Amino acid sequence: MLLRQSEVERAYRLSKTTLHRWLKDGKLTDHRTIGGHRRYDSAEIEALLSVSDGDTVTEKDVATYARVSTQKQAENLTRQHERLVEACGERGYRIVLDCSEIASGLNDNRRQFFKIIDAACKGEVKKVVVEHRDRLTRFGFRTIERFLKGVGCTVEVLEQVEGKSEHEELVEDILTIIVSFSSRIYGARGGRKRKENSDAESA
Repeated sequence: MLLRQSEVERAYRLSKTTLHRWLKDGKLTDHRTIGGHRRYDSAEIEALLSVSDGDTVTEKDVATYARVSTQKQAENLTRQHERLVEACGERGYRIVLDCSEIASGLNDNRRQFFKIIDAACKGEVKKVVVEHRDRLTRFGFRTIERFLKGVGCTVEVLEQVEGKSEHEELVEDILTIIVSFSSRIYGARGGRKRKENSDAESA
């Protein structure tokens, strides 16, 4: 029986990521409708689930997350990503999900970040690898770490800063928030000032 992707996800608790990985590896065939929509053979899915131990999620299946705050830091994002891939290779990890994005660490609507959260909740990854704690989030790292642990996923930070007390970490988080919002305020003021100057020159 041919099923839609949404039907496969519901019936077999499989994600789009897993299906696409099977397709890429040649383990699964997608059948196309006249309109070009994908359909999957339920018999193939069931066969893969019953015999494919290699696709069982293990502690070696990880997601990597690289982040910078602005477009000006794009080169740093590339280097950060390369370091993550290299470190995972050295540790023998299999990168199931490779995510990078340009967004503030205080942004609570980061698409790639939530892609990792969703994958962890579905049991597709057992570890999230980041270069520094603040790449994952600028505030509330322990909350996110505890949440992920609750769904069977850990966080590995490659560059650990040793010797910080809880008080020091709290002060650092508060300062980060103050600096971030101060930058936004001064940035907005600078934008208004430039507009005023431009309007004055045009008058």
